[in-house]
Amino acid sequence: MPSLSRVRLTPGCSLRLLERPHLYHRETDELYELDDAAAAYLLRLARGEEVPSPDPEFWEFCRAEGLLEEGPASPRSLPEPAPRPSLRYLELLLTDRCNLRCAHCYLGEPRGADLPFEEAVRLLDQFDRLGGLRLLLSGGEPLLHPDFWRLNELLPRWSFRSVLLTNGVLIDPGAARDLAVQEVQVSLDGLEPSHDALRGTGSFRAAVAALEHLGAAGITVSVATMAHRGNRTDFPELARLLDHLGVAEWNVDAPAAAGRARKEALLLSPQELAPLLAYSREGGLHDSGGDGVCGTHLGAVTPEGELCKCGFYRGRGVPWGGDLRRAWEALPRMHLSDLSCGCPHLAECRGGCRFRAEAAGDGRGPDLVACARCGWDPWSSGLRPA
Repeated sequence: MPSLSRVRLTPGCSLRLLERPHLYHRETDELYELDDAAAAYLLRLARGEEVPSPDPEFWEFCRAEGLLEEGPASPRSLPEPAPRPSLRYLELLLTDRCNLRCAHCYLGEPRGADLPFEEAVRLLDQFDRLGGLRLLLSGGEPLLHPDFWRLNELLPRWSFRSVLLTNGVLIDPGAARDLAVQEVQVSLDGLEPSHDALRGTGSFRAAVAALEHLGAAGITVSVATMAHRGNRTDFPELARLLDHLGVAEWNVDAPAAAGRARKEALLLSPQELAPLLAYSREGGLHDSGGDGVCGTHLGAVTPEGELCKCGFYRGRGVPWGGDLRRAWEALPRMHLSDLSCGCPHLAECRGGCRFRAEAAGDGRGPDLVACARCGWDPWSSGLRPA
């Protein structure tokens, strides 16, 4: 057993004062709920206090999970108690500039907007203090932000996990080595013919090359795929390709009828989607809890400095105005009890995507993509399409 004051949190671990105290490991993206005794002990460690040797069973568990290590005290900056509900995931839409013109882009045409660098830094300082877990660097194409690499250099100073969402076109071996994020999610919307039909000639090979460069640089990679009419036969072979590339997490979803997708015959029926959505593996969702619908713990900040429920709601949020806690608490919310889905899977799907339900005609009704994911026919309950 380690002796008095020879135990400390590992570099990737930090306390989070959410609805309950938790310990978060940003390298593994694991969140551990703490009982009162564990929370009090770890709080003393985080303050750099001299503490007695931990309980042997507790020590062995924490050491095996990479949460505690032997070494001199290493004081940490402690987060503030989080707002209710806690803001755990922040999508930062740094820019709406993009180097592709994807047929399914919900944003539509770019306006050339960039979130100022100083504002982004101030925002992320506050997100960290509020106990944020995961930052999603998004766009547009985030690498096109004029100060992306300046912001990248600062990422190690914050204790949340940083995830880059990218089309992969700008990820060469040098960029992969220089990235300071813990994870990169690359969009891959089918095999070469169907992906390029959606995103442009050469974009498939660029995305696959990006996955290879990132893997060689030791960065965790994941893939996001939009199931659409052009790629519905690609999934078995695409799954084999991702296995070959070492991609463990694969998030399969469906586009919403918004932006350019309104003009394209891309959308599949729920019956066509169901077997494709089943290819999703290892996460990809941001959990909701209690009576909250999708996005209970997720917020998005646009290039114009607006805090929204997610990127789909750009133009319908509140100005963050330099005070993230205040803006988060002012953000309008919907609850499970507000929905008219009548679904036995509601506690599991959390209402699915409210924007997609709204685009289909009823913001309080079922999201048919979530229904397909759960294998439920909403019309069997007597509901009728809006």
